[in-house]
Amino acid sequence: MERNPRTIQSLARAFAILDCFDSVHPRLSITEISEIVKLNVNTTRGLVNTLVHFQYLSRDEEDNDYHLGLAFIPKANLVEEQFLFHIKNKIQPMLRKWANAYGLSARLNMIDDGQLMTVFTEVPDNSRYMIMTRSRTPFPLHATASGKVYLASLPDSVVETYIKDTRLVQYTDLTITAPEQLLGEIDRIRERGYALEIGEINEGIGSIAFPIFDKRKECIGTISLSGANEQIYEEEKAAAETLSSYIDSLQPLG
Repeated sequence: MERNPRTIQSLARAFAILDCFDSVHPRLSITEISEIVKLNVNTTRGLVNTLVHFQYLSRDEEDNDYHLGLAFIPKANLVEEQFLFHIKNKIQPMLRKWANAYGLSARLNMIDDGQLMTVFTEVPDNSRYMIMTRSRTPFPLHATASGKVYLASLPDSVVETYIKDTRLVQYTDLTITAPEQLLGEIDRIRERGYALEIGEINEGIGSIAFPIFDKRKECIGTISLSGANEQIYEEEKAAAETLSSYIDSLQPLG
């Protein structure tokens, strides 16, 4: 049986205080913190003052309560950068494997300020045709598999605002431009877990896309496979099973 490692009591108490703050309790008074961590007020005040000194907590002088401090911002950004770096490095070698397994172009696309950008692309070794996407070129969300699967990850209110404020350009006869039709497609994607696009942005070319989520269950990117429409239909089931299982294995890393 593994023994619990020795811990330093004052540090353990400080971490317990930080753990009091969450989306339900973003601001707390000394008394409230004291009650949650089950320490007397004087001990709690000393620990809180230390956390304020090092900017892990911040005090609102007017309301006389506390919230998480600025020290967390650069550290949170660093954690996110490391997670994205790890995801990119883990997925990149798999793209070639999938490209050759299904005879389709495989891509890792990441979200940047609400837009999807291609980061890596791999094409099948023995393919006569290559379907390439310009790096850092934004996807039209309503007309691509990656864009639609990203929309499906967003709250209904955000999707409705996007549809209201965006001109849904018709790229081909199959492009979805009717708001009601797009909302129905998003519902199907949520139920299925991945998105299909068949000739909606380029005639004869389709794609299948899978969302990548972080620990907050927010979509941070997609993995997509692209090729001729008939190839997408042929490989949909096998690709969905393989890639969905693989992406699920990434989630604990968030």
